[in-house]
Amino acid sequence: MYGNLKLREKKVRTFLLLLSFCCLSIPLTAQTADKKISYQCKNEKLSVVFEQLERLSGYYRLQFAYSDIEGYTVTVDLKEVTVPQAVGELIAGKPLTYAVENQYIYVKTQRGGVKSSSNKVTFWGTVVDDLDMPLPGVNVAVKGQQGIGTTTNVNGDFSISLPEGKQILVFSYIGMKTQEVRASEGKKLTVRLEPDAIAMKETVVTGIYTRKAESFTGSAATYKAEELKAIGNQNILQSLSALDPSFVIADNNLMGSDPNTMMNVTINGTTSITGLSDTYSATSNQPLFVLDGFETTLQTISDLSMDRVESITILKDAASTAIYGSKAANGVIVVETKKPEAGKLRFSYSGNYQVAWADLSDYNLMNSREKLEFERLSGHYGALDEEGEILNDVQREQYYSRYQRALAGLDSYWMNEPLRTALIHEHSINAEGGDSAFRYGLTFRYKDTEGVMKGSDRENIDGTVNLSYRIDKFNFSNQTNVSFTDISNNVVEFKEFSRSNPYQSKYNELGEVDKVIDTYVGDDFQKYNVYNPLWDFRQKSSNTGDIMSIRNNFLVEYRPISQLRIQGKIGFNTSREGTEVFKSPFASEFTGTETLKRGTYDKTNRRVTSYDGSFIVSYGDVIGKHTYNLLGGTQLVENSTKVEGYAARGYITDQFSNPNFSTGYPDGGKPSSSIAKTRSASFYVNGNYAYDMRYLLDFNVRSDGASVFGLDNPFSTTWSFGVGWNVHNETFLKEWGGIDYLKIRYSLGNPGNQDFDAKIANSTYTYYTDYQNIFGLAAIVKKWGNKNLEWQRTRIHNIGMDLEILDSRLRFTIDYTLKKTNPILLSIEQPTSTGASTVPMNIGATKNNSFSFSINYFLFKQRDFTWQINANLLHTKTTYYNIGDILEKYNEEGRASQTLLRYYDGSSSTAMWAVRSLGIDPMNGNEIFLRKDNSYTYKWNSSDEVICGDTTPDAEGSIGSTARYKGFSLGVNFRYRWGGQTMLSTLFNKVENISKESIKYNQDKRALYDRWQKPGDIAKFKRIDDTSQTNMSSRFIADDNTLECKSISLGYETTTAEWLQTVGLSSLIFRIYMNDIFRISTVKEERGLSYPFQRSVSASLSLRF
Repeated sequence: MYGNLKLREKKVRTFLLLLSFCCLSIPLTAQTADKKISYQCKNEKLSVVFEQLERLSGYYRLQFAYSDIEGYTVTVDLKEVTVPQAVGELIAGKPLTYAVENQYIYVKTQRGGVKSSSNKVTFWGTVVDDLDMPLPGVNVAVKGQQGIGTTTNVNGDFSISLPEGKQILVFSYIGMKTQEVRASEGKKLTVRLEPDAIAMKETVVTGIYTRKAESFTGSAATYKAEELKAIGNQNILQSLSALDPSFVIADNNLMGSDPNTMMNVTINGTTSITGLSDTYSATSNQPLFVLDGFETTLQTISDLSMDRVESITILKDAASTAIYGSKAANGVIVVETKKPEAGKLRFSYSGNYQVAWADLSDYNLMNSREKLEFERLSGHYGALDEEGEILNDVQREQYYSRYQRALAGLDSYWMNEPLRTALIHEHSINAEGGDSAFRYGLTFRYKDTEGVMKGSDRENIDGTVNLSYRIDKFNFSNQTNVSFTDISNNVVEFKEFSRSNPYQSKYNELGEVDKVIDTYVGDDFQKYNVYNPLWDFRQKSSNTGDIMSIRNNFLVEYRPISQLRIQGKIGFNTSREGTEVFKSPFASEFTGTETLKRGTYDKTNRRVTSYDGSFIVSYGDVIGKHTYNLLGGTQLVENSTKVEGYAARGYITDQFSNPNFSTGYPDGGKPSSSIAKTRSASFYVNGNYAYDMRYLLDFNVRSDGASVFGLDNPFSTTWSFGVGWNVHNETFLKEWGGIDYLKIRYSLGNPGNQDFDAKIANSTYTYYTDYQNIFGLAAIVKKWGNKNLEWQRTRIHNIGMDLEILDSRLRFTIDYTLKKTNPILLSIEQPTSTGASTVPMNIGATKNNSFSFSINYFLFKQRDFTWQINANLLHTKTTYYNIGDILEKYNEEGRASQTLLRYYDGSSSTAMWAVRSLGIDPMNGNEIFLRKDNSYTYKWNSSDEVICGDTTPDAEGSIGSTARYKGFSLGVNFRYRWGGQTMLSTLFNKVENISKESIKYNQDKRALYDRWQKPGDIAKFKRIDDTSQTNMSSRFIADDNTLECKSISLGYETTTAEWLQTVGLSSLIFRIYMNDIFRISTVKEERGLSYPFQRSVSASLSLRF
């Protein structure tokens, strides 16, 4: 009860903090309405005078129909008057009237309001692009009527006179999506056109600059919000992995779909040594993440609401990533969020809902009778006579007692106990408005995520305020985000339930949960207990945490002339993360422990503060056939992390987890604390040139300094260049007419990686406080540093082609990338006599080859109906070189522990090393091995190991299709994997290698049915009563080819339906999903051992008022 009240109090405080912050963050509109102006003119057109008044005011926007004031000229001499007063004097004596509404002054004909003498109504408004910039030259037509329409002016404004009643206006612009809007009398329209999500001639957003894709030589791909949400509505990165082959999320076979486990992501494979990355960096192969122009973390992007996202861009090669220098060797993910739209205050609501359940289809466990039969045949109850009867009377009695209960129907299904049908709901409310000078947006979101295991939850509450102010040649913008995340983890792993014996009852005769459900005598003749997982599951143990973060990004931009942009931005981010782990003193792990030492409590607090400041100057222009862009900038980043923690031990009760109720610290324990700080400074120059938009050139030079490297190498210079040829702009190709778009490109560069531990280059010490020292505090070496550490750089070659044919209905993108990372940073083991076990060194290198291919084809492409199919493929391979024998110690440890990874020059980083097996000898049930010289033997020897497979597939990617009819859409997406191998850990651990201790737990069915039992049996596994250790061999490596249905979705959206206005809406989007519906694999392997995978049905709803 105390814990629940505490949690509720914390949530209420957080909610009030967010609410008060968001309310205080809504500023008042700039008070410029009473600005006095002076103006004089002689015989000037009234329309021209109105435009000049707008510029003088800097506040008011004049809205009028040119047909209403056409032919009027004025001569005035105005002194110190407000703009509304000026308008009144200008239209005096004319059949015009005006009205002031906020920042808008509407000038209309007197008779009938906005109606003309011919019973027509004037509709007017403004058209802007996705960056909220006015769009001139937009075609405005009337749906169903040919020859009637207009275009927007230089300010994006339009007006058109049409018959009375509601009209549907169609807005179209090259490179933008055509949009239909229902217009009403007397209501100004603000229309925001979105770029065509599938057009290849779109822009590339790098987070620092934005360029037209046609003039860009790099390898990049941009996906809009609607494409991402067509896959799923919960996580943008999960959707991205289904759309782009280069972006891969590795399956976590241990933690499955745990909502609190961080995903492992890569772009085009790995560049660091696999399996050892955690010795020097947990994220050595992870790409850089950029959110709205500021560097951020994977966790932030993963928690981001999909409804806030405008687009995601993947930067893959050196030409596109080199602007980030030594941080971009693994690629860059750039996320842009939606910006506030101009207009009256508008509200919108977005909701996402999901029902999920555990996917247990890969489990193949025995039932009660099968498990008892397996125990009998394996010798668990002792020797058998010739007829298979148990000889030992006591053991025979125990067996038949259990068998009778199984016959009576006892067949406990343990796996359902920790599981539940999970409900996930997310709600987002957005308010936005403003004018061309000032815009504001406020978003509040709440998301509650239940995991499919009871006790696993993640709750997100966040608020965001977006402000933008434009005055003269300056543009100011600020984004503030406050978020709170509450985390709860399950305390009993799923495997504790999946391995429980089905012939054991969950509850006793009284319906209570017993702590011990079985006992056995081990090989050491000691008595051991088998514990009921429900006992620990029902104790008051807990594993909780929370994260509170504040992020503020401020940007100022100055444009003295249209070609020159000067930009300064600074980002501040601070977060506090706390975790508390309490283990009940009644938990089974404390059985046999002294009473006053039972129960533990661990608390950790982590505070992170970062600053990110940049200054950028860019200049671009078009002179005849020459297009060029130049950019120079500098960036300063500082990150500081402070971690504090302590542990308590000894609880008499589990009613209270507060450490005040403990008996003290663990033996030899004391509070711990660590502080880490990193700084980096960067200076860069970037350029882009295009001749006649045919021949392209990109270049980039960047110098980075980082505190994580040695004193002798504080700075590193990275560079890149790219060339491209827009073949479709050549005269000879235009005359032929068979190709709509064709670009051939090549890039070369050497970005790096500085995502390492803050103290990797420094020796660190810990204070020795066990004894007093007359000379003061003593210190002992904790870790040796290396001041000569070199920067880890990756040289990247990329060659690619983009092609569109058949009136752009068929699109291809092909990329080949070669990455060489040299040198690699590793922590190498050294003799402990030196005072530390490892020292950081530059050793070895990796070579990564990747090939990606994407195709998109429109089967039908009509105004009201489109149907497209798309497919993509990725092939990647990473090999080692320049390693020598310095990692041989790790190879020896791998052979001893029978893991499959090895570190040899020329071998793949994901190669699987094992001794070759010829299977089970039908005559005696023993395994036959194949030596390196291809001779046979029954003796396993690790020196005979060779490469028997590779976990990296030959090809992986996705296949999808989307059909749209008017407002309806139907999509399906499959993901496939072909040509890779996997270790059959289920067979290795639950079919063979079943020791006398592990036989007390449930096993895979194949341990009973596929075992050798007598001479002549053709079996896959050793004889059933062989409990000796089985060594790793190629028998436990198999092809892993899979096909998964990632998403099926059905949606409907409208902005023109007549009933929308009746219910007070301007647009509606509704979509339902089925995610991870099925998975077909060539292997039967348990997945999600500690936490299961899940399947789900979802729905999303977006309403705009």
